[in-house]
Amino acid sequence: MNPNFFTQEEKIKMFDEIAAHYYNCNFGSMPKADMELLMFRFYLDKLMSHDSDSDGAIDYKNCSDYKISKELGITQQRVRNLKIKKQLIYPVEFSWKDAFAYLTKNARFDKTTNKVVISIPDPNLYLEIQNYLEDSGAYIEKQLNSKLLVIRAEYYIDLVIGLEEPDSRKKVIRELKKFFRENDKDEVFDENEIGKSIMNAALDVTTLAANLSSLLSPANAIGTALVGLLKKS
Repeated sequence: MNPNFFTQEEKIKMFDEIAAHYYNCNFGSMPKADMELLMFRFYLDKLMSHDSDSDGAIDYKNCSDYKISKELGITQQRVRNLKIKKQLIYPVEFSWKDAFAYLTKNARFDKTTNKVVISIPDPNLYLEIQNYLEDSGAYIEKQLNSKLLVIRAEYYIDLVIGLEEPDSRKKVIRELKKFFRENDKDEVFDENEIGKSIMNAALDVTTLAANLSSLLSPANAIGTALVGLLKKS
């Protein structure tokens, strides 16, 4: 590691925080695992603080599991475990929606299987997305590569619609009903299970997304990213 990675001021603050675990009648009470997690937190927070692009989105290249494991001399799996534990013990607020939208720009849409494949380098982001989808009744397909998120495009569209504000969501649902009706599939439409409805109707998701694009709110970054992805396909 570059000896100038941390500034002198940062080193002083880090020492003060470590000292608080030893010099207040608590010497030796801090478990080794907790000390390692604290040191990892110092390192990762610093790494993330200057590892963002011009739009403020995180650029995951320099904080990849591989690069961190190589620099710290530990396995990539341990790096991922430390990232998850660090977020649980020392949580940092972040917008999973913005991060997801940013990564969607590099996603791949398979027309044959109707699946969107995205690489999610941050395990905490992966867990946030997984939790949201499962709460919404959708699911992701487990992969041997734990960084890959594979989701049917229909559920992806469902996710996008669910992120709209109530009034905007009503407009989108009205357009969906119209689209189903025009394709003689109105009997299978269920606004509470939009993803499943699209699957059961066997509708073309590319055309459907194009029809919805003008109705999505500009603030819906994931929706904008998805439409861009499907248009390229």
